[in-house]
Amino acid sequence: MLKVIIVSIVLGLSGSLYASEGHHHHHHAQLEVKDFASKPQISLKMHKDEKSGWNLELITENFKFAPEQVNQAHQMGEGHAHLYINGNKITRLYSHWYHLEELPEGKHLIKVNLNTNDHQDYALNGKVIGAEVEVNQKRKGLQ
Repeated sequence: MLKVIIVSIVLGLSGSLYASEGHHHHHHAQLEVKDFASKPQISLKMHKDEKSGWNLELITENFKFAPEQVNQAHQMGEGHAHLYINGNKITRLYSHWYHLEELPEGKHLIKVNLNTNDHQDYALNGKVIGAEVEVNQKRKGLQ
């Protein structure tokens, strides 16, 4: 049976990759969306992969991934996302799915923020638009 963890929209930043490692946040300018009729939104689902690791699903509203527009001028509701594990930036995301390899045993905070084509953070009332979920990685074979 596929295990699914669902999380709703969460705004803000927090975390660190493994408890002993430091934070590596990149600070971007923010694009405030409070006055826009269609505000970008995101939620996450973590699906335990039957073979290995996890499959991260990004559910967005009023947001379109536009990898062909990265580093170009801002277009409202377009862009990419940033993936953080325990506060450390792992990669940019350009679609609704991403496979994560097995994590070390223990609890991990998975966070995804939405960004504009020109790398600004989408923000609502000064808080970065993102979602997060905590994953408890058990020892291999004990999922």
